[in-house]
Amino acid sequence: SAHPLASLTAAARFPRALAMKIFGAALVSLVLVGAHAGEPDAPCETQAVFDVRMCESFMCTECQLDWCMKACQELQEKHPTCRCMGWPAERTSYSGGEFEGKGKYGDVGDYSKGTAAAP
Repeated sequence: SAHPLASLTAAARFPRALAMKIFGAALVSLVLVGAHAGEPDAPCETQAVFDVRMCESFMCTECQLDWCMKACQELQEKHPTCRCMGWPAERTSYSGGEFEGKGKYGDVGDYSKGTAAAP
């Protein structure tokens, strides 16, 4: 028995071959773009602004209020490829390391005190 595509003319097979090539090229492009987008070494085009608002601000370095933590996380989202020079090499974002207010649940009451070890 002959192959099902053997009876098709070259003109009829061409659109399928072209579609497969386009699909393959698009898939390779998406893989390459996706791999590059997650790189922590991608350049930060707004580093000066990020340094002032994140690395040198009271809000993101010392403030323990829940509002500060959320505002700094939003700031990091706006500058995803930026990081502070003083952060350890493995820390790639504000939430990726130790920061004031981490482990606390709000600004007032018992839950604002953080987690304590059981006696």
